[in-house]
Amino acid sequence: MQFFKQYTYLEDDLQQADRMLLNILSTAEEPTKTLSIQLLNAGGKRVRPLLCFLSSYFGRHDQARPYELALILELIHMSSLIHDDVIDHAPLRRGITTIHEAHDNQTAVFAGNYLFAQALELLTKISDQRIHIIISNTLKKLSIGELEQLNNRFKINYSLKNYLSRNRNKTARLIAISCQLGALTTGATKEIHQMLYWIGYDLGMSYQIIDDILDFTDHNQSFGKLKGQDLLEGHLTLPSLIALKNKKIAADIDNYFYQRRQGNRPDVKPIITEINQTDAVGQAYQYSQWYLRRALKKIKQLPEQKEKQILFQVVGFLMKRKY
Repeated sequence: MQFFKQYTYLEDDLQQADRMLLNILSTAEEPTKTLSIQLLNAGGKRVRPLLCFLSSYFGRHDQARPYELALILELIHMSSLIHDDVIDHAPLRRGITTIHEAHDNQTAVFAGNYLFAQALELLTKISDQRIHIIISNTLKKLSIGELEQLNNRFKINYSLKNYLSRNRNKTARLIAISCQLGALTTGATKEIHQMLYWIGYDLGMSYQIIDDILDFTDHNQSFGKLKGQDLLEGHLTLPSLIALKNKKIAADIDNYFYQRRQGNRPDVKPIITEINQTDAVGQAYQYSQWYLRRALKKIKQLPEQKEKQILFQVVGFLMKRKY
C-alpha cells in the first residue's frame, strides 16, 4: 500500500516495527534465523501492522503506539503462511522459493512453530486480559479455517457458505482484530473499537476474495505465485465456485479432482482457461465490492480525523487492487 508513504508518522511506525521484528528474529537459532529473516525481507504489505497502527490513532494520541501487538499479529501471520505453504505444496512465496521447497516439510513446520511461539512470548508482555482472550479466540478460529480447507481438498460438493466461512476464519478475523486491538490498546471507546473490528472484517473478506481472483489471472505471477495454484491443490475458491454453474466446467473440475485423488497430476491449465472465458472472475469481483461498500458505510460513522480519510483510501486501494 504505497499511499501510506505519504503519511510519515505511519511509515515511521511501520519501519520501527520492522526493525523490532528483525531484532527478534536475529536471536533465533539456525536455520530458523536465516529462514525467517529471508521471509521477512521478501517483503509483504504488512497489512496487519499497518491497520493496527492506523486504528491506534482513534484512541488517545498521547498513548504509546502498540508495537508489541503489531509484531504479534505479523508473527502469527508469517507462521500461518509457512504452514499454509506446506499444506498447499506451494513452491513460491513472494517470488522466492518456499521454506519447505528449499529444505523440507519438517524444517518449515518447525520454523512456523518458532514464529508462533515468539508471538506468544511477546503476548506475555501485554497485561490486558481482553487482548489475550481476543487473540486466543481468533487463533482457534484460524485453526478451524485451516482444517476446513484441508478437509475439503479435491471435493466438488463445496458450497459458497463453506467458502465464506473458511475466509472468515483464515483471513478476515485476524485483520479484524488488527483494527480492533490497535484502538483498544490506546483507550478508544468500545463503540469505536468494535466498529473498527467490523471494518477490518469487511476489508479482510474483500482482500481474500481478491487474492483468490488473482490466482486465476496473469497478474498472479507478478507477485511470485504460480497461476492456478489454488485449484491445482484442490481448493475451490469463489471464481471456480461460480464457474461450476457451467456443466462442462463442473464436469472437468470433478474429473480433475478425481484424478488427483488417484495420485495423478493432470494439467490444470485448460480448466483455468475455461474459467477465465466465463464471467466468473467478474462476478467474484462483485462480491469483493459488496464487502468494501459495507466497510465504507461503517467508516463514515467514525470520528472526523485524518485516519478516517486514510481508511477511505484503503478501501479505494482495494477497489482497484490488481496485485
